[in-house]
Amino acid sequence: MASVATALWLAASPLSAAAFEPIEWGKLTIAPSFNTRLGLQHGDNVNYGLGALDSLGETERSVLYLALKPQFTLDYASSQTQHAYAGFSYVAATTTLDGELSGQVARSGDQAFDTDHAYVGWKTDLVDLSFGAQEFTVGDGFIIGDGNFNQGGEDGQYWTGAFLAWRNSAVLRVNTRPLRAEAFWLRTDSDFRDGRVAGINVETVDLAAGTFGAMYVEVLQGGAFNLDGIEAWNLRGANVKVPGLPGAELFGEWVLQKGRDEDAGGRPNDAVGWYLEAQYSFATLPWTPRVNYRYARFSGDELDTPENEEYRGMYFTIFKRDWDTWYQGEIAGEYHLFNQNQVTQMFKVKAFPRAGWALSFYYYHHELEEPQYFGTPVSDENWADEINVGVERFVGQRFYAYAGIAWSTPNRAAKEIFGGDDFTVVETFLSYTF
Repeated sequence: MASVATALWLAASPLSAAAFEPIEWGKLTIAPSFNTRLGLQHGDNVNYGLGALDSLGETERSVLYLALKPQFTLDYASSQTQHAYAGFSYVAATTTLDGELSGQVARSGDQAFDTDHAYVGWKTDLVDLSFGAQEFTVGDGFIIGDGNFNQGGEDGQYWTGAFLAWRNSAVLRVNTRPLRAEAFWLRTDSDFRDGRVAGINVETVDLAAGTFGAMYVEVLQGGAFNLDGIEAWNLRGANVKVPGLPGAELFGEWVLQKGRDEDAGGRPNDAVGWYLEAQYSFATLPWTPRVNYRYARFSGDELDTPENEEYRGMYFTIFKRDWDTWYQGEIAGEYHLFNQNQVTQMFKVKAFPRAGWALSFYYYHHELEEPQYFGTPVSDENWADEINVGVERFVGQRFYAYAGIAWSTPNRAAKEIFGGDDFTVVETFLSYTF
């Protein structure tokens, strides 16, 4: 079912799909397209009954996000093995109605008119060198996904994720098959307060065994979320085959964060984040259902030690394998828990009743790794239980739609921070590329 996840991502990623006819002038190909996206959400008992943080007591809220994105790519084939390429996109985005549900990152009336992609590159069968504002992801975006947090003040919207590119970058890729390597320098947008990241990634791809990789990342200038000074070491595996079980695949990733937390007085970092996930596809059953179980753990800070044990989520992203990566839950993952001081178990069932349709069911159990919520002590680690149910529709690379409902029941920790009511969200997301 990897093709389904790929179709989802292609439909949601504007530069991946050009519906206008490409224009060819000799060796030059120009591919224009125009992406539109809409996100509509309604929340009840927002923040477990506390209300939106920018309007306490407002427990029922609706928000509409709109974005338009014209774009084009260029490819100049100087020979059969050498290509020069470039891409450009521009975003107009806004938030309206009551504003982002939790009242944290996007308010009604927020607008953005700005460039997203603007890059140039040159590639051969062996080497690919590119510069500028471009997308760059390692693995499924567990720590290096994108440099945008899509906050309303900077990007005009939140949930629809209209901005995808790093604000600036230099990326060198070397592909010797099956081994490939990437060296990169990345600059975030102002949501991350203009951070700078550098690293090197090495991975090997074997269709019969899976993908295995290792990476080193250093945050040269953090700017936000106490990222400055992090040195991260990463090991991962994806699509790992299980002998004797042709329908099974394993995924996993481990990150050690060292260096010094320069945003918190130079405290030494000693944090760990990791996950293990098993997937099984029932290819011979009607609707070809797929079942996933994931256990993810991100260390929390022990408030009585001089070290910083709080794992930082860094630059994780969504859509790379499926709707759930890496915002874990439509409520907890979007508004309350951001892959730090967190223990989350996910159980997912996804079925495909016919071509271009998918039905999904998610159950999440969320806990805090340490009994504190962003530095505020709580008496218990148990945070919340959450259910997400959704329907997806995708038509080639042009149209993608999602409609879903999410319920989250607070447990003791969430009740102490917010409130004791069930938080529910009804939502739909549409993306169409002309």
